Amino acid sequence: MMKSMLGRKSALWLATAISVLTFATVATSASAEEPCNGAVELCGRTLDQVVLPGTHNSMSNEEYGWKLPNQHYSIPTQLDKGIRAFLIDTHYGLANGNGVVANQSSAHRNDPGVKMYLCHEYCQLGSSELIPELAKVAGFLAANPREVLVFVVQDSLVPEDLATAVTESGLIDYVYTGSTSQYPTLAQMIESGQRVVMLSEGNTGDVPWYHNGYDGPMQETPYDFREAPSEAANQVIPRLTEADQLNESCRPNRGGEIGPLFLMNHFINGILAGGDAVTPDPAVAQIINQRDVLVNRARACETRRGKLPNIVAVDDFGDGDLITAVRELNGLTRPELSLKRPAKRVVKAGRKATFAVTLTNSGEEDAAVVKLCVAVPARLAIKPGCRRFALAQGQSKTIKLKVKARRKAKGSGKLTFKATGWGDVASTSTNFKVKPIKKKPKKPKRKKHRH
Repeated sequence: MMKSMLGRKSALWLATAISVLTFATVATSASAEEPCNGAVELCGRTLDQVVLPGTHNSMSNEEYGWKLPNQHYSIPTQLDKGIRAFLIDTHYGLANGNGVVANQSSAHRNDPGVKMYLCHEYCQLGSSELIPELAKVAGFLAANPREVLVFVVQDSLVPEDLATAVTESGLIDYVYTGSTSQYPTLAQMIESGQRVVMLSEGNTGDVPWYHNGYDGPMQETPYDFREAPSEAANQVIPRLTEADQLNESCRPNRGGEIGPLFLMNHFINGILAGGDAVTPDPAVAQIINQRDVLVNRARACETRRGKLPNIVAVDDFGDGDLITAVRELNGLTRPELSLKRPAKRVVKAGRKATFAVTLTNSGEEDAAVVKLCVAVPARLAIKPGCRRFALAQGQSKTIKLKVKARRKAKGSGKLTFKATGWGDVASTSTNFKVKPIKKKPKKPKRKKHRH
């Protein structure tokens, strides 16, 4: 009897041990399948083995109404569209009564009204308050816990003031504090929570997590590419596309050839037209930001410098195909999203209409994060929040989005549904009609009879 009891206890212990071991194995396996910067394949690579899509003068953008912008989109929108490395400029500024900001020197940093701004050289051409903009980055990181970013700052601020901005914005919670001579894997950075590398182009003061990028951590290509007009009127031939220029375009610049991170500056600072440099030209970006141009130059830099660029920084992101080029350089395929048009809906004012949107991924890779949004006519409906979800290779998924009609709305309009995954976009639209609420007829007043 005692032998039998021991046998049962041993069997129970063994079953429990196997169950715990199995759970741990499954949990580890599930964790290993989570993506890093949009792809499971990148998780085991150190930061200096990964290529990141980046933007030059990231803060200078059309979306916020800046003059002479380098980018079409703001930094928050760039994040949503896949940019993971940002070249930014910071300044002190003072806004006048019309909201126009004038640059201030560090000697006036403590004067009344002086704040920290993102500006490109002259804050009068465009500016964004630094702390609120960094807070948006922190918000993105909170909502996207598997993403790693790099910032390279051309800093006109006292380093301790930049540190204050990073702290007050909440971005400090994600700042990387480790070595910049040997980086951890993306998975290790994500697990530690330290997912933002902060590099400066110069002075970093005594801020321990802020590193002088060109004093060890990073090397780069030249960045002052200027193009002369061709014989054809108003046309420019970007020499960055020419094979005989590639090797020279990859020569060492700041940082020499020793930094583990390698920045490929891939933009044209100014087009010489009549001797004057002008704003970056989207027509030029359409040429030099094409996938094959970016990949060919990155490969040429790999040949000359012995490693692939880790940051590919462009102007006018959105023109060309930076994201696809970076995925190719990382050895990744891409998802291919499609949307089935949802049925049109008629709804009474103040009520909600449900749209069933079916998405399919027919590409060669899982889409780790797909964002589905709907644009609505403001006069008819209230824009709902976007939905985020994963969509495996070959998978279809139906997502229900509810759109609420405004209480006093009436009429018809178009709803546009847009799905974005890593490197792919799909959209469709349908009709939406709102019927006004019929007012109840007033009951006639009863006449009083006189006696």
